[in-house]
Amino acid sequence: MNFIDNEHSKFFKEKMKELKQYGKQDVYYKSLIYTLGVCETTREHLKEIFNMKKGEINIDSLTAAWQTGTSAKVTRMAFSLWNRCMYDSEEDLENRKMSSNYNPSEIFCCSYAPYFWEAIKIRYPEYTNYKQESESNSVMYERVGRAEQLECLIEEKFEDKSQNKVIGQYIRVNTEDEDAIRYNISTQIDMLDGYCKNNNIHNKIRYIDIGKSGLSWERPALERMLDDVKEGKINAILVTHIGKLFRSPVALEQLLSKKFMEDIEIISLDNSVESYNEMRELMNDIKTKLYENQQDEEEEFI
Repeated sequence: MNFIDNEHSKFFKEKMKELKQYGKQDVYYKSLIYTLGVCETTREHLKEIFNMKKGEINIDSLTAAWQTGTSAKVTRMAFSLWNRCMYDSEEDLENRKMSSNYNPSEIFCCSYAPYFWEAIKIRYPEYTNYKQESESNSVMYERVGRAEQLECLIEEKFEDKSQNKVIGQYIRVNTEDEDAIRYNISTQIDMLDGYCKNNNIHNKIRYIDIGKSGLSWERPALERMLDDVKEGKINAILVTHIGKLFRSPVALEQLLSKKFMEDIEIISLDNSVESYNEMRELMNDIKTKLYENQQDEEEEFI
């Protein structure tokens, strides 16, 4: 990660450490904090620009008296990366009056342009092949249900499956609301990445379905993940909750009974898989006993 000076680097590290306390360290926060740290003015007025605890930008800060032409460019760049903001005030937002100041020809016409590009790479690593040092050994691509992202998949990483567990991180959100999608996905990613980090799992492939029901089989990311299971690219599936995979016990039973799923480990962070397996074993025991009783009754009849 390139910084404009020591103050920029110090600011970024301090704020990310503070955000860690709130459990907010995804690419949205990283790119925004990195961008606002470029300029001395935006560093000094961070609290007026962005509420770190609530994760809220203050659009009206663009019209503050302390803003300069350059610091306003920095602020707009940060807002654009945060939630694609295109407004210069809350009033403009209410009236849907977009600002031309967000055009690349306006924002990038300053000496901070190289660092804006760095911020873009931080925000969109899947598109720019950007890898931070902590993720340099990871194998990851994202398959989003609504738009297929670039596949940064290095096939040779999968050659020795006996030595490296390859986790398929499955993420699903049912909503179409943009803010809810961003929060929900980033929360799931943080939880799944945390599990991989704590268990020293470096190889991961991420699959994301947006606006898809857990009752349906017709999900692009799910279909791709199951294709990868069949091809031997992953040997475990990781979810925050088993309901992310399937909300229907019947559908889940159908999936787990498939031949290609025999050796696939399914992990849920809340242990809902274990609860499901216990219920599954109980149901199998009941079926077995019912069958045995039926056989005994038939024998007695004969």
